[in-house]
Amino acid sequence: MNRLFRIETGEWPKLLQFGLFGLLLQTGMGVGFAAGDAAFLSHVGPDRLPLIFLLTPGVMLVYTAVFSVLTVRLSPDQIVDVTLAALIAGGALLWAFIELSPPAWGGAPYYAFKLYLAMWYIGIYTLFWTFTDAYFDIQDAKRLFPLFAAFCALGTALGALIVSLFAGRLPMHGFLLVWSGLALLTAPVARRLRLRWRRLSDGEVDLDEEPASVGAQLAQVARTFRTSPYAAALALTMFVTLLLTNLAEYQYAVILEKGRSEAELAALFGRLYAAANVFNLVVCLFVFNRLVTRIGVRNVALILPATYFIVFAVFFLAGGTLAALAAFFAYHGVLTSIEYNNQNLLFNATPSDVRRPLRTVVEGMAEPLASLLAGGFLLTMATQVDMRELSGIGVLLGAVLIAIVLGLRHLYPQAMAANMRRGWLNFGELAARAPGPQRGPASDASHASADRIAEGLAGLDPSALKAAVGALRTAAGPGDIGVVTPLVSILPNLDREGRAAALEALARIGDVETIPQVLGAAPQLGPRDLRRLEALMVEFGEAAVPRLIQVLASPQASYRARSVAARALSDLSPAQFEAQLHPIANDELDEAGRSLYLAEHFESDAEPSPALALLAHAYRERVGQAVDFVLELLALGGRLPDFDLLVVSLHSANPKVRGNAIEAIASGVDHATWSRLDPLLNRRTASHQIHEPGDLVTRLEDAARSRRGFEALCAAQALRDRVAPREMPQRLRGAVSLETPSAIRESFAVLMGLDERPTLVDLVCAIRQRSDFAPASLDAQQALAERAAPDATGAGAIELRLQGRTWWLDAADVEDLAARYPDLALAMLKARDARSYAA
Repeated sequence: MNRLFRIETGEWPKLLQFGLFGLLLQTGMGVGFAAGDAAFLSHVGPDRLPLIFLLTPGVMLVYTAVFSVLTVRLSPDQIVDVTLAALIAGGALLWAFIELSPPAWGGAPYYAFKLYLAMWYIGIYTLFWTFTDAYFDIQDAKRLFPLFAAFCALGTALGALIVSLFAGRLPMHGFLLVWSGLALLTAPVARRLRLRWRRLSDGEVDLDEEPASVGAQLAQVARTFRTSPYAAALALTMFVTLLLTNLAEYQYAVILEKGRSEAELAALFGRLYAAANVFNLVVCLFVFNRLVTRIGVRNVALILPATYFIVFAVFFLAGGTLAALAAFFAYHGVLTSIEYNNQNLLFNATPSDVRRPLRTVVEGMAEPLASLLAGGFLLTMATQVDMRELSGIGVLLGAVLIAIVLGLRHLYPQAMAANMRRGWLNFGELAARAPGPQRGPASDASHASADRIAEGLAGLDPSALKAAVGALRTAAGPGDIGVVTPLVSILPNLDREGRAAALEALARIGDVETIPQVLGAAPQLGPRDLRRLEALMVEFGEAAVPRLIQVLASPQASYRARSVAARALSDLSPAQFEAQLHPIANDELDEAGRSLYLAEHFESDAEPSPALALLAHAYRERVGQAVDFVLELLALGGRLPDFDLLVVSLHSANPKVRGNAIEAIASGVDHATWSRLDPLLNRRTASHQIHEPGDLVTRLEDAARSRRGFEALCAAQALRDRVAPREMPQRLRGAVSLETPSAIRESFAVLMGLDERPTLVDLVCAIRQRSDFAPASLDAQQALAERAAPDATGAGAIELRLQGRTWWLDAADVEDLAARYPDLALAMLKARDARSYAA
């Protein structure tokens, strides 16, 4: 059942409760629709439908004004209570009005009945989906909203069947009392929902602070239409859709009414509504969520315009009962099960700070204005033109709607990106790229000076080292290749000013062959340094392209180094970058899928050691890094919006913000790429993942020999916890090479019994016990572990306890590393600040 309906573990109670709420609301609506349509057509006639279209905007103007006042003065929960109370009382009062009205009033009571239906058709729809949207993010909505719509369709079908079954026993207005009773049953269900489930915030900052008056809300909505092309296009789409809907309703009503009594019409509409909603039920349960996953929200928006275009073409070419039934099912089937479901998702891309009043105005006024226009046209022209000419107008409007939706489709990704940006506080613009230094010829004397400085770098104290690097800034020049290796080796140990001087010296040397070596230092540099490093690569010019491609395509290079290479290459040679994009992205995503599978395998071990648990965590972090890297490549290639905004939103703890980021990704990439990304973003193994053979020990051996730095060390230590010590040298043969960092080599020596000090894995485990360091990335924790010492130095040293011994971190080292690893800085900030942070 979970796989069939795409339900996550533990979601059934929430799904069923919200589904029951929608079912009860729409059962009442189905009762009202079937009875009200039959009563109006029998007592008034289809030729008066245009008058209903004309009067609907006036009714909705009153409804929208009242609802807007309630939105300002009451909470969303209280609005639900007031709406249900109005349904209960309104049904009873309207029944009494029709029951007691004298014959001289003619069809006036049935005009009231039809207008009452028109008001609640929009009002209940807006109420349910506005209320429900507050409890789900966009990704959950894509899975679950079709199921809620299925409950609503089932409710409408049940309501229509009730009318069909009892049409010969009850007068049509008597069903208003049935509707009131259903509203009374809905009230405790709504109250239970509010007590049981928590509403979600739209952003990282409080976006629920709506204007304090109706006038201010309307002013903000008007401003939104001026500043958001997407919101204007969405409103125009809904407006033209309703024009076509009213035209279709008029045409099928005229055809189906001929030759039928009130009871026959009630029975016919009961069967048609029931059949349409069985269709809706099937589409909502099994089709819509798969459809929107496969082709995306913005492409699904084209289905209804195409359907209306075809329906009116059938009216134009053939006409008759078949065309009337097609129009009925386009209105009550495709519009209800596909378009309305998709509109709920399309509204998610409107500005979140004005979404509630915007939706109230659009659905409460813009749509009725379409009824006003359609009603006025039909009232004045219906007697002057025949059905075929009306159908021709429908064909033209269908073509116009297709053009509008194509524009909406184009605006959707940018609107999602703008909405993500709106949900974040702006802490300032990114640091501008530092301009590369001017390179000029260097004299033989300066070369000699640079060589002497480079020879003296080793063993200098920090102040002398800083002075030496400052001297290299002016002394180095083209040809000083010997300076590069010592300069790169000390680069991570310099302060911010020293790193800037070192990068400037490397720029003056300007040797593109050293690019892989220079980018090798990227993992230990701060964000500002990485921007300078990127500018340095660009300053090298097109000659740097081959080496940048070498680093970008190398799985052994760090993601930071590959990211810098990607950014520089996309600047220097977009064509070369485009050629590398998809092969690298596909390889990374396939490898990330394998890493996710291995992480799950290691986590499932019955007796996990600390090292094995840390290895599983390392694999999961690598999955996240791979996904971020691929998203950056896609953003640089123009497939996705601003990467920095996207990745921050993607890692948000707020489900609405994260869901918007995932939706921006889904709408920007092709289906093949999305099928790889989807399971990784949701941290589940893809269904097509090939499970590799081998027991745990064999997999640990392979991981230990992978030469992937800290991951290999974790695997080696987990292996030590499972095999005899005498087997370790043989099992770890080939795990260490000359390129292995010294800190990793020393820990491998400990594992083979050559030393008794704690390994980096032991130190990282101790670091992870501290609340101010635990949320940081493993890269940051490893950097901290490499700075740990058995003795305390300096004021404010931080204590680490492990294996009955105490190790220490120097406070200055921690501060320096926090400036290079933003995730470490954020973890420390959260531990020291009592306020709640979502990111």
